[in-house]
Amino acid sequence: MNLAGVDLNLLVVLHAVIEERSATRAAARLHLTQPAVSNALARLRILLGDPLVVRTGRGLTPTPAALAVQPRLDEALRLVQGIVAGLDAFDLATTTREWVIAFADLYGPLLLPGLDRLLQERAPRSRVRVQALDRISVADALASGEIDVYLGIPSTTPAAWHCEPAFIDDMVGIIAEQHPDAGTAMSLERFVDLPHAHVRISAGRGREVDDALARIGLTRRIRLIVPHYSSLFPVVENGHCIAVAPRRLAEHHARTSAITLFEIPLQLPAYDVRVFWHSRSDTDPGITAFRGLLHEALRR
Repeated sequence: MNLAGVDLNLLVVLHAVIEERSATRAAARLHLTQPAVSNALARLRILLGDPLVVRTGRGLTPTPAALAVQPRLDEALRLVQGIVAGLDAFDLATTTREWVIAFADLYGPLLLPGLDRLLQERAPRSRVRVQALDRISVADALASGEIDVYLGIPSTTPAAWHCEPAFIDDMVGIIAEQHPDAGTAMSLERFVDLPHAHVRISAGRGREVDDALARIGLTRRIRLIVPHYSSLFPVVENGHCIAVAPRRLAEHHARTSAITLFEIPLQLPAYDVRVFWHSRSDTDPGITAFRGLLHEALRR
């Protein structure tokens, strides 16, 4: 018998009828109508080649074939119920799950210290692995399950992705505390005249400032180009270059570094950082719980 052509819900009906010995009680138990139960029994009789139940003075009495099937049917339905319950059951306090997240290096200082504290409080037996973006294709990795969640600003969003806001950020200027221009309003003329350190993320990213200057016929003087923001702040702290960085990250480093912030004398748009996951894991309670931890860590 090919199971692909069998409505397995019929076995649920048979199980209820055998236990209840009544089509009426089986229908009430399954939240079905009595004709629906009778129709299911009729289909099962044809499928299995046996009457399955016969009407007697005590209701519906199972045939020997139905009684022989009952123990295996009980076991099969318990297994199915266990599978379904297992999909819903998730406990942060006891899970040993490993979650994999991918994001650009600049988000690490904003997210990981708070996430580490939350994991210790809520999910002490779990662990998180951060996947470097330069080693994967995010779209392929989310689809295959190589990563669970992506935090960032993708250039394109596949139809199979789901997302929710993480935070809104913008760009701000950073300058050494001992710099002569620190603590004063930065003019556009001074901004383009001072030497800059610059993070070049990729060919199409990190050009917001230069594009805005080009629209008004100006260029800035870039002295040093680095691949990561982690290299930018120590350079600015030396006092020879100014730079532009995401505001949240700049505020984070300003707490522990000898740098201060200034408003950029340009109109630059804010940007929306989001949490992304694939539709394949949209109903996974573990991924849902992890996303909750991410949002709480970012709020802290």
